[in-house]
Amino acid sequence: NPASSFAPMKRLNVAVVSDALYPWHKGGKEVRYLHLLNHLPDHDMDVVVYSMKWWDVAPVTVYASSGSLTYRALCPRIAMYRGSRRSIFQAVVFAISTLRLLTRSFDVIEADHMPYLQLLPLRVVAWLKRVPLVITWHEVWGNDGWRSYIGRLGFAAALIERVSILLPDTIVAVSSGTAEKLVNMGANPERIHVVPNALDLDHLATTIAEPSAPEFLFIGRLIGHKYANLAIEATQILVARGLDVHLGIVGVGPEESRLRAQVAESNIGSRVTFYSTVDSQGDLWSLIRGSRVLLAPSIREGFGIVVAESLALGTPAVCAMHPNNESCKMIGSDIGSLVPPFDALSLANAAEYWLNDVSNRNDRTSAFLAKNPNLAVDAMASSYARLLRDVA
Repeated sequence: NPASSFAPMKRLNVAVVSDALYPWHKGGKEVRYLHLLNHLPDHDMDVVVYSMKWWDVAPVTVYASSGSLTYRALCPRIAMYRGSRRSIFQAVVFAISTLRLLTRSFDVIEADHMPYLQLLPLRVVAWLKRVPLVITWHEVWGNDGWRSYIGRLGFAAALIERVSILLPDTIVAVSSGTAEKLVNMGANPERIHVVPNALDLDHLATTIAEPSAPEFLFIGRLIGHKYANLAIEATQILVARGLDVHLGIVGVGPEESRLRAQVAESNIGSRVTFYSTVDSQGDLWSLIRGSRVLLAPSIREGFGIVVAESLALGTPAVCAMHPNNESCKMIGSDIGSLVPPFDALSLANAAEYWLNDVSNRNDRTSAFLAKNPNLAVDAMASSYARLLRDVA
C-alpha cells in the first residue's frame, strides 16, 4: 500500500514571544498576531505565547483539531511607555525574563522584533536549546528614525537595531519594502522571507456600517510619528470652510493629553470624539465602514493594516507619501490619495475631495482587492506554518 510510506506529520511546538498582545494592547502588529495565533494550531502546531502578564485570569488553552494555543506570562505587566517614549525599564525586564525559556520545551522560537533588547537573550536561548530563532520585523527605523525619536541617544538605538538584524536564523518581513530596508541595513537577503499582513476578508465583507460614525477617522497609537495632530488640523480647516464634518480618533498613547489640548484650543471640541479603544475588531470595522474618509498621516508604517482594512471596506484613505510609509503602496487614485507629509492643508484638501466623490463603495473595495489579491488570513497562516516547519 503506497499510503503506508507516508508517516503522519509531527506536531510542531512553537514558542511565540511578544511583549504586546491583542486585545490588551491594540495595533497593527497585535492584529497580525491575533490572526496568526488563531490559525497556526490548525496546521499541526502547539503554540505557546509568552508575554507579560496582561490578564487577571489566564486565558484558557484553545484546542484545535490538530494543535493548541496557550498563553503564559514571563514577567508582570509593566507600562510600555514612559512619557512619550517606550520604557527602557520595561524592555530590560522583559528581555531578562525571556531567559526563563531555557526551562521550556519547543522546536522553534518565533518572536516580535520590538523592543529589540529581548532578541539577544532569545539568541542565547536558541543556541543553548539548539532550535532556530525566527523574528518578525514589522518596521525599520534606521538612524534618522531613532534620532528623531530619542535625540542624541538615537545612534545607540540605531546600533542595537542594526546588530539585532544579525541575530535571527530567519527574518520574516511584513512587506517587501521592509525586507528591502533590512537588506540595506546589512541583513542577509537569503534569510529574509516576506509574509504580508492579512485581512479577515469574510468578516469585513459582512460588516454593517455604524450609523453614528463621524465623517473622518484617525486610527492608530497616539505617538509622535503617527501625526494625529494633522488630522485635527485638517478637520479644523474644513470646519472653517463651512463643512459640517466630525473627526473620530481611535487609539491610546502618550500623545493623548496633548491632542485633547489641541482640540480644546482649536474650538472644535464638539466635532472631535476620542474613542480611546473600541471593544472589538468588528466594532472598529463598523466605524470605518460608516465613515467617509480615513485620515492616515503617519510617516512610518511597516505595512499599514488599518489602511488596508479601510480600503477593503470601501472607505478611501488619505496617506502621507513618505519613504518609511509602506501603506502608500496600497493606494491607487481610485481608492485613496497620497499627500505630502506634515501637511495639514493637503490632508484637508484630499479629505474634501473624497467627501464629494460619487464613486461606489463596493467598486472601491473590488478595486483594492484586485490590486492586492493575497491578503487572506488563511494564506498568511499557511505560508507562515510552512516557513516555521521548514526552518525547524
